[in-house]
Amino acid sequence: MGVDVGELGRPAYLRLADVLRSRIASGEHPPGARMPSIADLCREHRLSEQPVRQALRVLNAEGLTEGRPGSGTYVRLRPAPARIPRGRYDAAGSPFTAGSRAVDAAPRWTHDSQKTWATSALALRLRVAEGDPLMQTQYVFPAGDRPAQLSTSWEPLALTEGTVAVLPEFGPLAGLGVVERMARIGVTVTRVTEDVTARPVLEVESGPLGVALGSTVLSIERTHWAGRRPVETADIVLAAERSRLVYELGVPAEITPESDGIR
Repeated sequence: MGVDVGELGRPAYLRLADVLRSRIASGEHPPGARMPSIADLCREHRLSEQPVRQALRVLNAEGLTEGRPGSGTYVRLRPAPARIPRGRYDAAGSPFTAGSRAVDAAPRWTHDSQKTWATSALALRLRVAEGDPLMQTQYVFPAGDRPAQLSTSWEPLALTEGTVAVLPEFGPLAGLGVVERMARIGVTVTRVTEDVTARPVLEVESGPLGVALGSTVLSIERTHWAGRRPVETADIVLAAERSRLVYELGVPAEITPESDGIR
């Protein structure tokens, strides 16, 4: 069925995009299949080349299709999103390790630590002075055979320098996670905050994550707190189409129907 070019109120390219989107959703054009050529779409829908190209650009921007130079437009393969557990900070060890074991996967990641200095933005997040020394650790966490998330973590060296916790992934406390490492040097983490946003991928992130420029990522600004003092903050980035954040949130055991005032 072609696009009704006589329909008023909506551009022809958007109506064609609706038709093609529906065919992709129904499986008429399955993942990996080559879409009809521009010439074929022009004939089928009685449209000129311009609105057909515009419709295909809409589908590309939505991540439903991708262009292959010299070959045409193809329906994108969309892998099932990986479940990324969040909120596992009350268990011993690294939250990523706990999350990996929850889905029967061996925990593994790459990392690199180096001394750096607080920018104005990091100074605000960690409540330190601009220029104060920090330990920065960059991580790449995989899921299967591809990167699942990138993370850059910062800890004030005023807190950890000279202790066994100074290097998150080296020494006797390597890989234990922020909560347990801080506990070993007498710092009790009392809460963790996460601020999640969706945004376009940055060029510096697209290569390591294996996603195209223009793709959407989930960005998590996470901070560990000891009372009112931030002891670590991190920027975590995940490919949105490959990730599903799964939060496990505890409920205080002392709350009962009676104490909660249920009426």
